Amino acid sequence: MKLMQGKKVKRTVNSMTTGATLLLALITGSAGVLAAEPAFLNPAQMAVVRQQLRDHNAAPQTTDAYQHLLAAADSALKKPELSVTDKGMTPPGGSKHDYLSLSAYWWPDDSKPDGLPWIRKDGHVNPASKNDQSDGVRLADFTARVQNLTLAWYFSGEQKYADKAASLLRTWFITPQTRMNPNLNYAQGVPGISPGRNAGVLDGRYFSTRIVDSLVLLRGNPAWTDNDEQQMRAWMQDYLTWLQGSKIAKKEGRTENNHGNWYVTQVSGIAWYLGDKAVIGDMVKLMKSKLDVQLKPDGTQPAELARTRSFHYSYFNLQAISMMAVLAQKNGIDLWHYRTLQGGSVLKSLDFMARFTDPALPWPYKSLDQIRVRPVPLLSWADNATGEKRYEQQIRSATFTLPRAVKPASGGYHEDVTRGAVMEAERETWLLSLPSFAKGYVAPQVAEDKK
Repeated sequence: MKLMQGKKVKRTVNSMTTGATLLLALITGSAGVLAAEPAFLNPAQMAVVRQQLRDHNAAPQTTDAYQHLLAAADSALKKPELSVTDKGMTPPGGSKHDYLSLSAYWWPDDSKPDGLPWIRKDGHVNPASKNDQSDGVRLADFTARVQNLTLAWYFSGEQKYADKAASLLRTWFITPQTRMNPNLNYAQGVPGISPGRNAGVLDGRYFSTRIVDSLVLLRGNPAWTDNDEQQMRAWMQDYLTWLQGSKIAKKEGRTENNHGNWYVTQVSGIAWYLGDKAVIGDMVKLMKSKLDVQLKPDGTQPAELARTRSFHYSYFNLQAISMMAVLAQKNGIDLWHYRTLQGGSVLKSLDFMARFTDPALPWPYKSLDQIRVRPVPLLSWADNATGEKRYEQQIRSATFTLPRAVKPASGGYHEDVTRGAVMEAERETWLLSLPSFAKGYVAPQVAEDKK
């Protein structure tokens, strides 16, 4: 089923045993019962897409996204496991088991002999924050590999992908010599200012958006044992306790921009994995309070438009909101139609961004970079959730053309970053879900509306 370089390669499709069965329903009950359905994915839709790929009748965009997924997973098979103990720097607490990252937009002050304290240059990435001396890139790489491998196993049935995903998970979270301590105390530190800041909580969003659903998909696979699951559950519970109780995490939860929204979505995804619906309900209330401040009636998001990467952050904020809306809907809560007292809403803000998926329409704000296709998955999710065809034109018109070369781009970014973003947009629109107009579309299941 792998279609690479013009060749069709048959892949053996193993039957999905207990893990697939578990995907069909959500285990209900008191807090502490694990969710059996992914937090952010539609398992019924994924099963249809998987069958389309097996039958070689998937949409071209689906086949293209699948090819890219397998290429990423095959690359991950050849790479070693990753651990926070691999970094060159030692966190202030003295243990390399503590996660450590440097804030991306802070630089040494050239006017000071020692460069301290560092100063902020919004939107301009300091390469020192993106090397193997700290854990920021390592965490993103680790979570992406786990997600790619798990999805490759799910769609292809090839056990080697699940085996590698499970090995990566054990190394990062479980094995005593290499495990990460369940905190982000030293995330996004700034030399001369703070060893760790509330903004660093953002780094952990991938534990929710990539790891949680990978764990649910892998449950029941022979590579992932009951003991693995129990230890992973313990780690996630300790991490959720840190997110809810630590000073810097609680400060992050009070922020009124994309950081605060990603806090809500991160906490909710982990609470979903742990079966704690009460926490999800609390996070929905917190999200609504943030939307009241952030979303204007004309669809703009002033806090994000003030950034030097205004297009990216307008999308990035709506990504957090949209993912939370997907999860809330599984809990019978409709965030898509929530209206603020001033008349703002998620859909109005998506309306605003939808226009600018057309690259011919100039973005009227300062922005160091613009990847115009990025909001397309959010538009598709919204149409799927609401049953409307509000964004069908933009979704149908979207193209996922990759840059050909890797070369410097504005804002300290490179076109390989653009490639990744474009591939992610295609994957989320056409592989992990389908637009409502596509062949084989399956509407998401909606729990009883709790408003």
